[in-house]
Amino acid sequence: MLEFIPIKHGGGTIVDSSPHQKFEKPDNCILECVQNTIDAALEVNGKSTTTILKFHFSLVKKSDCKFFDNNFENHLKQRKHNKRQNLEESIPCLIMEDYSTTGITGDPKIVDDQTKTGKQNNWYYFLIDFGSKESKLGDYKKGGSEGEGRQTFMLNSGIATFFGLSVDSTNQNRPSIFGMSYFGSRKVNNVRYPVFSSFGEKITTDEGVTECVPVTDAEKAQEFISLFKLKRKLSESGTSIVIPFYKREEIDKNFIIQKLIDIYRVPIFRNQLEVFVDDILINSKNIRSLANQTEENPSKKRLCDDYYEFLKQTNEKINDENSYKIKFYDQDEIAKKDISNFENLVQKFNRYEIIKLRIGFEIYKLQEDSQIRTDNYHSYYDIYLKKYPSVLDNMRELYNDFIRGSMPVYARRNKRTSMFHLVDIQDKHATLFFKHAEHTNHSEISADNWKLKEDYKNYRKTITASRNITTKIYNLITLEDADEDFEATQDLFKIEEKGMGAEEGGGGEDEEEEPQEDQKITHIVVPPIFPGLKKYEVSQNNEDDGTVTYRIIGVDYKEKDIKAAIEEAEKYIKITSKVDFSKYTTPFGRKQLDLMQKTTSTFKRRLVEYKNFLSDKCTFYPRRIIVEAAFDSEGLRNPFKRYSARDFDFNDEDFKLELDGGIKVKEKKENQIILLANKSKFKFSVNGFGEGIEDIRWRDRNYTV
Repeated sequence: MLEFIPIKHGGGTIVDSSPHQKFEKPDNCILECVQNTIDAALEVNGKSTTTILKFHFSLVKKSDCKFFDNNFENHLKQRKHNKRQNLEESIPCLIMEDYSTTGITGDPKIVDDQTKTGKQNNWYYFLIDFGSKESKLGDYKKGGSEGEGRQTFMLNSGIATFFGLSVDSTNQNRPSIFGMSYFGSRKVNNVRYPVFSSFGEKITTDEGVTECVPVTDAEKAQEFISLFKLKRKLSESGTSIVIPFYKREEIDKNFIIQKLIDIYRVPIFRNQLEVFVDDILINSKNIRSLANQTEENPSKKRLCDDYYEFLKQTNEKINDENSYKIKFYDQDEIAKKDISNFENLVQKFNRYEIIKLRIGFEIYKLQEDSQIRTDNYHSYYDIYLKKYPSVLDNMRELYNDFIRGSMPVYARRNKRTSMFHLVDIQDKHATLFFKHAEHTNHSEISADNWKLKEDYKNYRKTITASRNITTKIYNLITLEDADEDFEATQDLFKIEEKGMGAEEGGGGEDEEEEPQEDQKITHIVVPPIFPGLKKYEVSQNNEDDGTVTYRIIGVDYKEKDIKAAIEEAEKYIKITSKVDFSKYTTPFGRKQLDLMQKTTSTFKRRLVEYKNFLSDKCTFYPRRIIVEAAFDSEGLRNPFKRYSARDFDFNDEDFKLELDGGIKVKEKKENQIILLANKSKFKFSVNGFGEGIEDIRWRDRNYTV
């Protein structure tokens, strides 16, 4: 059926991009598969169809997998990554299959970026040329940009391996089966091998080079379907991915459902995607009810239901040209004057009506092979927003989205407003432009992305503005309300004051005094201590022997303290609501009011955080905590990308770990330690670096288990 064919290293530099730094999270393989599915949607009359994705699980026997031979096991033993599990007789597999898609197109037998007819050979980009800018970046319709994401399939396998079957819709539904392993550079029987190895069949090119290519025999493809218990038929185009020894401790049915509902809610609601997870169907008709079921807090249930109603209204307004306009011409800030008919917008917002804004801007795309000449395009993106219901206007939740095409840039969601909002980028020039700003995994955008510098000019302010434009608009609207209320009271409560000079007969009209520059702005009402909640605290210290210790200590909260803090915060907000604005008319007084309003806004957000924490029984645990270290040096922006196994390895005996309380080490590998904390009372430390604390950079991440 398949054969494991490691190709010997042919000389030159061995490159290992260490993709485990970017693609190791268990949800990455889920998200990569969804992205590939949407990218490969079949088109009918120029329009993409609804793609279907099916997740399920199977159990196969090693003895039935002839490709797991002695040769494979010899290489498996020498691998540098994913040393979690060796081959066992029973092999659990995660299966991900897409339908109504093209499959991988091109010629799997040609090891080149073009077919014999001159068309793009996507097999080459899928199996060989990882990270190619040409493969996806230039296509505004596709979600991916760097072509590296498929590595997550290997990195979420206990044996660093994945398999696939693809049926090509453009070539008489031709099936192809293949596999790939990421073992890192290694020596086996004293022979050096490169980072990746493949499963398939061996061929010799016209240049006399040995290569491994997919197997295209239909009978063997049917054996592959039977072995892994796939749902696909050979008559159905699309791609099936098999991950053996997947991370069962983290990936299960509920995990997949939650990720899909949370991250891909907009394309599912827009009927661009349907997903089966075993026997559970998630589609545009039921995602609203499924999402609502995942919320336990009554207020969040209300917001969840209202958000899907908001998404329904945005769908109805997509083709509506009657929108408010925002003219963006590279200004540093967006002001009221930049928004058409702003006063009317505020009125509609306060009537809880949905609002559509269109942001117009210019794109300067560098011409091919030129760093000076550009092709200029006028483009736009739309923003939809709607005020939270009045009974919930003190809440701030992640019921908002940032969509590029059908790709959710989900790290752009924020909790800084009490309104639903959707940033919707659909114009082809804008879509391609923002695609160049996306990071790995397409969850975030940045004006510092190298891809922008390669292809565009004058882009920084446009990208920077888009990152927080909904917050800016919200602040303009809400501050407009505050300003109007403040101004309206002036004539009613204005008090004529006389200065000392007038009182003594030496004066004239009194003038407002400007506050001195060094005059400290004081609180009108002294706020209580009401900090944000922490999951743990970190520190690093130089020891007497010159070594460096990095510590993590869990923060333990008591229910009575949380309740007391909530009471104090609510008392403060109530008192500030009764402050008479008319008594603070001087410039200094206005600054006091600004300080008070900022503090109350912060407290309102934190009240939601505290109350949710209270409903979660005052604990953030259990959590997975990932600690990483790297050597730093002057001028190095991201030392973690430059880490090399030659620098240090936490598995070395020089590193001493201490654990106390509800925490344990789940895994150590190179510059990373993965911890599992079961409760808030814990202490962890690692010691082993020598002198020079300033040369070590630490970072930590944590996730709910």
